[in-house]
Amino acid sequence: MEENLTAAVQPQAQKRPGFWRTLLETLKTSLAPTAIMAVLWLLLSWLKAAGIQWAILWPLNFLTGALAGMEGSALGGTIGKAILLVCFNSLFRGLLMHRKWDGRRRDNVKSELKAQTKAQLFARIPQYSNLRLLWKDRSPRMLATGLWGGAAALAVYPFLTGNGSPVNSMVCVALFLTIGGQIARQRGLLITLLNILLAKKALRTVNRGAIDRVFAGFAVGMAAAVPLSFTQNLKAAFLWPLLAWGLPILLAALGAFCFVRPWLAAAKAKKAAAAAGGGEAQGK
Repeated sequence: MEENLTAAVQPQAQKRPGFWRTLLETLKTSLAPTAIMAVLWLLLSWLKAAGIQWAILWPLNFLTGALAGMEGSALGGTIGKAILLVCFNSLFRGLLMHRKWDGRRRDNVKSELKAQTKAQLFARIPQYSNLRLLWKDRSPRMLATGLWGGAAALAVYPFLTGNGSPVNSMVCVALFLTIGGQIARQRGLLITLLNILLAKKALRTVNRGAIDRVFAGFAVGMAAAVPLSFTQNLKAAFLWPLLAWGLPILLAALGAFCFVRPWLAAAKAKKAAAAAGGGEAQGK
């Protein structure tokens, strides 16, 4: 009996060090980029509070999202910063944990950074694979899911950026690249969560293609939010609120129309058939 208990406990004891070691390594690799980003946020926010508005600071504010939450929604800006931090940590871990890593650190970091840049930027702009996915199945309900994804992205964009300004729109670029890359590779946090969700018996009938189109529409909507944010700087002050609030409503309404269109067409055909049958009966 004691031998059986000991044998049952030993595998668990062997698994724990691996889990904690992995967790510790993840924390170590996340510590450096998190500290770097936190220092940048503090410095840039202090410069902004001091009234310093040098042109050279705009790219830094844009890339780091340092000003998100300082104006507008503080909660949304904080969430946007957290998303940027997760993406930055993911890129940093990808540089350190590449399989071909060896002692020549400078050469490897340079080559891996180049590969990551190509994979995340040049190979996915303008996310042709996502656009092709949205138009691959042009049935009304599939179009509806893509439109709803785009509407959701444009609806949450002002919240995630804090105030919808272009200087805080880097989070939209990050979501556009991250979500689009995960759909293309069928890997990543979103795809993993989706697989876990669809693995449950009650959700096996969910259309995986429809959910992929929601994500694809969301990614494309996030890309569209970046040029939309620049309308804030135009002289026509009414244009940005009109687009920021009107476009999501319009896309959602178009999606609803596409979703119910088959039912409307079936009802119309049924009504026409009933009218034709009634006419024939009267003719007899």
